[in-house]
Amino acid sequence: MTTAFVLSGGASLGAVQVGMLQALNDAGVAPDLLVGSSVGAINAAWIAAHRGPEGVEALAEIWRGLRSSTVFPASPLLGAVAMLGRRNYLVSPVGWRPCSNSICLSGAWKRPGRPSMW
Repeated sequence: MTTAFVLSGGASLGAVQVGMLQALNDAGVAPDLLVGSSVGAINAAWIAAHRGPEGVEALAEIWRGLRSSTVFPASPLLGAVAMLGRRNYLVSPVGWRPCSNSICLSGAWKRPGRPSMW
């Protein structure tokens, strides 16, 4: 039987997913298939590239270091500019870049035997 983990999107739900991943790992349950959307896709990609308890713990450390004010820096002025159609986003992506670099640019998909993620 195939075991699939389906991880949903939803910003802070990503941190909740890490707790679920830790509990499943502790119970000896490992995925054969990982599916995710938005933040769930990011967590799924990390776990696919970093298997086992070490991978789950490394992902937990990344989540412990995140702060919503860093990832989603709110600016009333930029929000107003976006509402007027002068920007194509409400929250600047600048805060997300360091996080995406640590997760997505880890180089894990370049290891021999790993499928390409892109």
